[in-house]
Amino acid sequence: MGARQAVAISVLLLFLGFSVAGLTLGGQAIRLAGNLPQYESTIRDKLQTLDRLTLGKLNVVVTQADRLVSQLSPESATTTAGGLTPTPVQIVPTHAKPFEVISKIAEAVLPPLQTAGIVLVVLIFILLDYESLRDRMIRLMSGGNLRATTQAISDATERLSRFFVSQFAVNALVGSLVALGLGLAGLSGAMFLGALTAVSRFIPYVGIWLAAGAAMLMAAATSDGWMLMALTAAIYLFIEIVIAQFLEPRLYGHSTGLSPLSVVIAAIFWSALWGPVGLILSTPLTLCLVVAGRHVPALNFLEILLGDLSALTQVERFYQRALAGDSAELVRGLRRFLKDRPLHQFADQVVLPSIRLGYEEFSVHEVTQAEQLRMNSAVSALIDAMSRKPALRKRRRAGAVLDPQVSMTRPAAPRAGQSVLVTGVGRDIADITARILVNVLHNERIEACYLAWESLQEIVPGQGQGIPLVFITCVEPETHAQALGEVLAELRGLLPQARLVVMRVLGEADDPVAQLTLADAGADAVIGGYQEAVQIGIRLLSPEDKVGIAP
Repeated sequence: MGARQAVAISVLLLFLGFSVAGLTLGGQAIRLAGNLPQYESTIRDKLQTLDRLTLGKLNVVVTQADRLVSQLSPESATTTAGGLTPTPVQIVPTHAKPFEVISKIAEAVLPPLQTAGIVLVVLIFILLDYESLRDRMIRLMSGGNLRATTQAISDATERLSRFFVSQFAVNALVGSLVALGLGLAGLSGAMFLGALTAVSRFIPYVGIWLAAGAAMLMAAATSDGWMLMALTAAIYLFIEIVIAQFLEPRLYGHSTGLSPLSVVIAAIFWSALWGPVGLILSTPLTLCLVVAGRHVPALNFLEILLGDLSALTQVERFYQRALAGDSAELVRGLRRFLKDRPLHQFADQVVLPSIRLGYEEFSVHEVTQAEQLRMNSAVSALIDAMSRKPALRKRRRAGAVLDPQVSMTRPAAPRAGQSVLVTGVGRDIADITARILVNVLHNERIEACYLAWESLQEIVPGQGQGIPLVFITCVEPETHAQALGEVLAELRGLLPQARLVVMRVLGEADDPVAQLTLADAGADAVIGGYQEAVQIGIRLLSPEDKVGIAP
């Protein structure tokens, strides 16, 4: 089948579908309009009731206010030359003739129909010649880069297709649920009102409530009391809340890639620019701008402002929040991370890169003492939150503690009476990383304790049999080589049977120069992350292990 035959069949099916739907729904609308005279008395009674409850009381207040103002106003004392107050004259228009009524209806209906007809004709010609138009657009937009232009057009086409399909499916579902709910409630014309709701919902934000207002008016006209009208409002409110809050974010979030705020701002901007048409087209137009920002470097700011992708990486957000002293946001980020991943991954993938990013920032920009205090305070609060493991991490299976990629046997429990000692050498950040390591080891059911390197003298020589492993965190071993060597020598004398492992915060742990330097200083191994520390702790403390740290 050729392209022209496919376009002709598609247009014919579209025309037949609209014709059948229009005839069916139009018949129901005509029947509802024919029954309106039967509800005239009901509508009149409800309007009188509303007038007494609202406008009647409001008119009394306005009348009294006017009387008070007229008494205080100096113009109220003036009269005409004959001493009489002039009588206002009101012009009452005559009843319109049938031809005038028809002409007014035509003036209101014909412009939208003309616009729809023009759009349909243009759409047909675009479909008939879409290959040539596509090539022309690529030639105009490519600038010689056909690959990037093709990728951008494919991305926009795919996103728009997913959005329109999702929107049609959601609106059809809402219309069906509304028709079902109104039918069960006993409202006549439920199918027509459901179809009206599905069509009106293509107008963002206001369409659903316009349909709800029409349904509530119908409910008020067809029932003596207010119960059916209240039930109709409840049906619309419940369905819209469920769909808008739970279903649409999942569907539209995956199909458009727009942030919720950008959707609202786009609706305001395009509706102010083009009116109702702009409101309907606001999401597709904004989506095209986001795609352009993704593939055109000069327009990258559009994707940052309007897209749903995070403007900062997880590491950058952690560092920025720590720099601002926002410990509450750091704890919330930890909670989100621990929903499906272990603590040592958070420490390796977020905390350590943030520390390294901070050192890069410190080397370029001067950091004040207040900023350092805020960062230390925020990270300390995060460490306190890590210690409350039952409240922060999900209950995981015993065999799913480490990554699936890491082939390691999880011990049933460490040997009784054994504990891991953790200390830090260098700046304050070494103590922070050491305290985080203690929490990571506790999270993996490994007994550990923190001791500042200035307090190592508290360890009694010969009584450290319960400490088979010591982790020493150091920011830069080369910078603090003398202090690190003294600590290693002191630990070797106090704990001759313990394995001494240095955790290097900055730089690469597998640097050959650093390996040789630390080996000469007396370290048994050098690591660069928390997962390696967990692996070493599990191997060394396993009851089946007879070797300890592998070379």
